[in-house]
Amino acid sequence: MHNIRALCLAERFQFDALYEFLSHQTHATRMRNVIALTPDEGVRAFLFDYGVCVLFQYDYESEKRLIDQVLKYATNPLETFVEEELEYRTSSEGGIRIRNDLIDVDDISELTCLSLSHALAQSTKLASFESSIEETIKKTKYIPEALAKKGSIALSRTKLARERGRVYLEKSHIILQFNLLDTPEFIWEYPELEHYYLALSRYLEIAPRATVLKNRLEVIQELLEMMADEQKHSHSSMLEWIIIILIAIEIGLFFVK
Repeated sequence: MHNIRALCLAERFQFDALYEFLSHQTHATRMRNVIALTPDEGVRAFLFDYGVCVLFQYDYESEKRLIDQVLKYATNPLETFVEEELEYRTSSEGGIRIRNDLIDVDDISELTCLSLSHALAQSTKLASFESSIEETIKKTKYIPEALAKKGSIALSRTKLARERGRVYLEKSHIILQFNLLDTPEFIWEYPELEHYYLALSRYLEIAPRATVLKNRLEVIQELLEMMADEQKHSHSSMLEWIIIILIAIEIGLFFVK
């Protein structure tokens, strides 16, 4: 048995510069949005432009060395890397079977490994999205709780606007990258490898997890709308009180006169 490790290191890689650097360090091949490395027999690495690398049979020192090199070309590196790990072995039976994080596969060619890597990289990126959304929900859960208890939020207009901006940035960041979870173009080019990708994609539950993530994004959207309504209500109330005070002053001046 051999190990496969996937790590989400950053928002994305500076892909052209990274490929230029790696092509002078080891045997590197570029396939659309993927850089394939084959430093030794049976040892492979696939670097995806959206900040994920998938490593086949890398030992600890080799992995650390590669990560240190890759991070030099990373955009918005993550403070804590998101990792997933599986094992695989060759099988005399045809096709692919996956049980208990062990992949039995009849072929370990570069293209087969790449089709498996696409599914594992998507799962790891999705895990990064899930972690980000979970953190955002934790940071903003006091807002609906305050609205439910008091009917209003004890926040200044500026702070409320900042909260809205932070939530919106998080939401837009994920939505703009959500197409990464679609079927890769690589699979359309090599339909004979689709069953490898689909088998691992189903095992990792990418489709249902993506649906749950969409639902959570909708919760964030509702929270944004709720915050906007609260801000409008606060602003309207303030204007109403200003008008009332001005009318009262005008009446008072009238009677004094």
